[in-house]
Amino acid sequence: MNKDRLTALSDGIVAIAATIMVLELAVPNTLSIITLSDQIPTLLAYIVSFAMIYASWRSHHNAFEKAEVIDGKVFIANGVWLLLISLVPFSTGLMGKFPNSILAASIYVLVILLWTSSFQLVDITITNANPDTAPDETRGNLERLLLFGGYILALISSFFIPMLGVIVIGIMIIIMSIRIIKIKG
Repeated sequence: MNKDRLTALSDGIVAIAATIMVLELAVPNTLSIITLSDQIPTLLAYIVSFAMIYASWRSHHNAFEKAEVIDGKVFIANGVWLLLISLVPFSTGLMGKFPNSILAASIYVLVILLWTSSFQLVDITITNANPDTAPDETRGNLERLLLFGGYILALISSFFIPMLGVIVIGIMIIIMSIRIIKIKG
């Protein structure tokens, strides 16, 4: 299987997912602090989702950079990852449009959780097909605890204050980014 074609397709879908989310930020008909402040939930959901997509793209790039063999399992796992990333703009839009909805927050957190889990599967299939490669830095025990513990906390939080789920994920991205920068030097 051609690695370059698969990564090019993946890069294109990631770029589209990151780009179409911004369309949820509507230019108000009148300009005022109130009309702009109405956009804050959408902007927050957009920023967190964009940061997740950007960080995930980095990990995806690193995973495929080290891979020499792309087998059918990697191809399928990557397809699932792409399917789930394509749902991120929808769940982000729900969160922006219905910032006080427990259902919107639950869908948002679940999409992000499933998407992150699918990347773990992509990385596992790559390291299985390429035994001499190192796993992604998000596969360490502490990192998985931070990631999946953060998602569980975000899901629970969203039942009390829906936007808190988005905020928890945002904080988790910051913590994971700092940790990865320290690991990579």
